[in-house]
Amino acid sequence: MKKAFLLFFILVFALSVSVAFTSCKPAAETTAAAKIKAAMLTDVGGLSGSEENKGFNDLGWDGFKKAEKELGVEILLVESREQADYEANIRKLAEQKFDVIVAVGFLLTDAVNNMAQQYPDIKFAIIDSVVDQPNVASFVFTEEQGSFLVGMLAAYLTSTTGNDKINADKIVGFVGGMEGPLIEKFEAGYKAGVMTVDPDVQVLSAYTGSFIDAGKGKEIGISEFNNKADVIYHAAGESGLGVFEAAKENNFFAIGVDTDQKNAAPGFVVASMIKHVEVASFTAIKDVVEGTFKSGVHVLSTKEDGIGYTITPDLKNLFSQDIIDKVEAAKKMIIDGTLTVPSTLADLEKFQAPEL
Repeated sequence: MKKAFLLFFILVFALSVSVAFTSCKPAAETTAAAKIKAAMLTDVGGLSGSEENKGFNDLGWDGFKKAEKELGVEILLVESREQADYEANIRKLAEQKFDVIVAVGFLLTDAVNNMAQQYPDIKFAIIDSVVDQPNVASFVFTEEQGSFLVGMLAAYLTSTTGNDKINADKIVGFVGGMEGPLIEKFEAGYKAGVMTVDPDVQVLSAYTGSFIDAGKGKEIGISEFNNKADVIYHAAGESGLGVFEAAKENNFFAIGVDTDQKNAAPGFVVASMIKHVEVASFTAIKDVVEGTFKSGVHVLSTKEDGIGYTITPDLKNLFSQDIIDKVEAAKKMIIDGTLTVPSTLADLEKFQAPEL
């Protein structure tokens, strides 16, 4: 009897071990098979390939690298060289069954809109534009808010005395890339910030017509400098690198955009308007991984720390603590909603500068 019971126990134990090992194998295979694939498509600017000249697309890719490290996703970068490549590149990614395709840049709007309809089972995200499709998440920023804050810095700086880069005229400059609603937000916010500090400060403004023409950026930078601008803010992508070259050659201050661009022209880039594109790209992937993906418009503002500014540490002594406190006070007003920064030039005409 004891022998029969022992034999029965051994048989049951062996069977349970076998079942346990059998059930483990498919679980491992399922985990591998479920690994999320995420692709990023740049606009015509591509990556800068340099930490010193890091820009908009680079930040988007930073979010992807973070997702690879923290979420374990498989990532791929596709750099577009011509606008005619956009749809073809998206189609290739869709046919390769990527779970989420993130398009970085408003120039990709039409391509994402068309391809999202053709591939309804794939999730898309677009940064800096809005595509109204049920499988597209649109991430936009309140660039006017950060531009307002660096506009304040520019206005204070142009009134500084005793600095060889600042002349006696109260004139600052703005250099945009391609004209349109997006870059107009930068210009309107910047001008509103300048106006808030001193309505007598003049703002010169011009556009390169491109985000990849550093030569044109330099030409406009020199032109504005020759017209007495001593602080120039750019929102022109790679074209803005030409503004930095002009600053170094002609000895004036520049303000960077999107990322901290102080290393692109050390000693000349006094501040940068920060736009956390990496937060948008990472969030798009994270939502797919966690099953919380939502189409529609997602706004990243100063309140969500999607937009901000930084002063170059080596040049911080150009601003008194009182000036920094006033800029921070304006930032707080923006966050709590008591200060609404104009996002268009039409709204700028109706803007009433707040008391700080």
